[in-house]
Amino acid sequence: MRGWLLDTNVVSELARPKADARVMDWLRTLPPERTFISILTVAEIGQGIEALGPADPRRQVYGRFRDRLEVDFAGRVVPVGDDVVRLWGDLSGRYRAGFGGRAPVIDALLAATALHHRLHLATRNLRDVVRLGASAFSPWDGDSTQYPLS
Repeated sequence: MRGWLLDTNVVSELARPKADARVMDWLRTLPPERTFISILTVAEIGQGIEALGPADPRRQVYGRFRDRLEVDFAGRVVPVGDDVVRLWGDLSGRYRAGFGGRAPVIDALLAATALHHRLHLATRNLRDVVRLGASAFSPWDGDSTQYPLS
């Protein structure tokens, strides 16, 4: 694997006033050039901002956070292109056949992105992501030494 794709739940720790120390300690160990986010994470943060009331002061705080995130990850925001979407379809179909029900769409797209780009996926939602076939790690309680970078 060539690096890490950070799920929205990991990235969101950066904006929390009382972020989980385990997640923050782990993030500090990562080489920036091997750390990526998906454009889906940027969109999910935007979704959260838009769900707040128009006068909610957190809109500005989270808007600045999203803008800063895009600057900090410039050149490392992974798009969802045709190849990823095709892989998402395959993974989602296998998930449905193997486990019944539908895989969560965003989780499946992130898993497809990680697989396509040869990235480990850092997430709190291990169950579905692992079922989709991605290499997944939880910085809340996992051991990152089991996920070497090549």
